Amino acid sequence: FAAQTGHGESRQLCLAHLLRDAQYAIDAGDTVFAPPLKDLLLRAVDIARRREDLQKSTLYQYRCRLDRELDDLVTRPSDSHAGEKLRGQIRRVRCELFVCVTNPGVPATNNASERYLRPAVIFRKITQGFNAEWGAAFYAGVRSVVDTGRLYGLSPLAAIRRVLAGQPIMLQATA
Repeated sequence: FAAQTGHGESRQLCLAHLLRDAQYAIDAGDTVFAPPLKDLLLRAVDIARRREDLQKSTLYQYRCRLDRELDDLVTRPSDSHAGEKLRGQIRRVRCELFVCVTNPGVPATNNASERYLRPAVIFRKITQGFNAEWGAAFYAGVRSVVDTGRLYGLSPLAAIRRVLAGQPIMLQATA
């Protein structure tokens, strides 16, 4: 999203979403730009998954190769409106596509973030939203406590009890 631009040292666009966009362009009839872009993105995701087993120099070489191929690809005009629109999008964000290859702290997709948001989205759809602002704030607070507790191995009840007792959810490391 545009609001995320400029936050953090490096930004990685979600390659899963770009793969979906490439598939849309392919389905809309693009045969020149979207298919090789899809292959390139799939290769980047594969490299990012294997990066723990690869040397930094190898990852750097992969990144350079991906960048060169992308540079070549964006110079090709597309043969469909959807492909041309995708090509314009990729040209604007090209430096944010392969950060995940050389930066081990950056995932190739934002699937983990979306998994954390999913319960709140389902709750909102089932209940048709909140009638009061305090209800939305309360639900967000409870979800935050429960999800953070889960990350630290606490049951939802244990996490809520810790917060109500004024204790931190994140357990202190013992020295």
